[in-house]
Amino acid sequence: MLFSIHRPILGMKMKKHFSRRDLLKAGGLLAGSAAVAAALPWLFPPQRAQFDNHPGGWGGGPFTPAPPLAGRVKADVVIIGAGYTGLATALHLARRDPDLDIVVVEARQPGYGASGRNGGMLLPQFGEEMFEMPEQAADLQQAYALTANAMQSMKLLADASGEDCGFKLDGYCLAILEEDDLAYYRDYVARAAGLGMKLELWDAEAAEDALGSPAFAGAVYDPKGGQVHAMRWLQVLHRAAQAAGVKIYGDSPVTQVREGKVVQLQVAGGRGVVEAEALVLATNGYTPALGYFQERVMPVHAPTGITQPLTPAQLEAMGWSSRLPYFDTRNFLYHLVLTDDNRIVVGGGNARYQLGADLAYGGNLEDDAKMMLADISRLYPQLKGLRFDKVWTGVMGVTYDGMEGVGVTGEHENIYYALGYNGHGIVLSYLFGEALAYLYLDQPHPLEQTGHVNHPLAYIPPDPYRWLGAKGTMAYLRWQDRDY
Repeated sequence: MLFSIHRPILGMKMKKHFSRRDLLKAGGLLAGSAAVAAALPWLFPPQRAQFDNHPGGWGGGPFTPAPPLAGRVKADVVIIGAGYTGLATALHLARRDPDLDIVVVEARQPGYGASGRNGGMLLPQFGEEMFEMPEQAADLQQAYALTANAMQSMKLLADASGEDCGFKLDGYCLAILEEDDLAYYRDYVARAAGLGMKLELWDAEAAEDALGSPAFAGAVYDPKGGQVHAMRWLQVLHRAAQAAGVKIYGDSPVTQVREGKVVQLQVAGGRGVVEAEALVLATNGYTPALGYFQERVMPVHAPTGITQPLTPAQLEAMGWSSRLPYFDTRNFLYHLVLTDDNRIVVGGGNARYQLGADLAYGGNLEDDAKMMLADISRLYPQLKGLRFDKVWTGVMGVTYDGMEGVGVTGEHENIYYALGYNGHGIVLSYLFGEALAYLYLDQPHPLEQTGHVNHPLAYIPPDPYRWLGAKGTMAYLRWQDRDY
């Protein structure tokens, strides 16, 4: 999943370029004007449904279900969430200290959340600063190096596993929609070159040659990026963690967390209890439902779909010769990946925050499918009539200022967390999982030099103000995107 990532900087006049940070701040301002809603509680009934009934659509071959937790279990570290973050953290911990007893509990099955529902793009940098030049250029250089190195480590793990997870690091593109924006990206690419980032700015002809669509004024190519099959990468992490001795339990939703020097988790139905000296929250957009970061992270739903396999004639006609994954410069951007079996994975075009931080999608998947298919037809008229095999939504953990959260909290400083990826979680979850392992083991990690570790997450106004603000802001941004 991706979200809006652009905003005006460097004093250049740009028609759009709203970042997630700007979107959410604007949402907070709009929400502040909605105090009248507080006098109408009947308009805002609580909505706390926990999970979508529809699964993600990646598939991934046979996956042995994780057994449910039963009885009383003791561990050194217990991790809530068997997605990318939880499994990566468990794996890094187990490899750095094989004597640790590590338990992972998952409410459904591994990968049921955003880890099995994303668009499969591998991206460098931290999401909040992507294609922005910070005041301290060295910060960008460091973030770029850290995330690029994380991708290389991920690929080594994937290659060693023998799992064909479609892991490619051939790069990705940002597809530019407006000619007026080319000057901004030309300047960015030039400044990035001074930091050792070998980006390329392509004109409209080069962009069409690579991506096959005449819809773009140009593109930025970044060789540090790529794509992966979302669920098969999850399997790589799952099997590696199990091989390292990690115990993984599925269908074991946590209903109570008792903090203390020893943390105690209660699993639904009283079936099981876990006691551990440390807890890791690896639940991203679901974290507020556990009672943590409720005013710092909000769950935002975004749609994704995977098409029927393209025929050889369709592939040739569309001209996506580079097969590079890409996303565009809209506020509600679209991201597209061409899989090894010649399906298009497309997502975006909309984002939805639901009143009460509801985790079960309340939108219409058929409408989402029509919207995304219309965009594919706009980009590639040759594919008119193409259909989806599967459409789904996923929950992103979104923060007010776009900054991710990673660190340790709690009275006893034994509750670790990594969350708020804002739609850029595949690479960051692996990097942050490694950082959490180092933090727990009291070892230095280069992420600490970036200012991300234990960075205070910004306050997000509560509902109904949050919902009204998000509603108004998103309507405005859709209006800005009306010509695309």
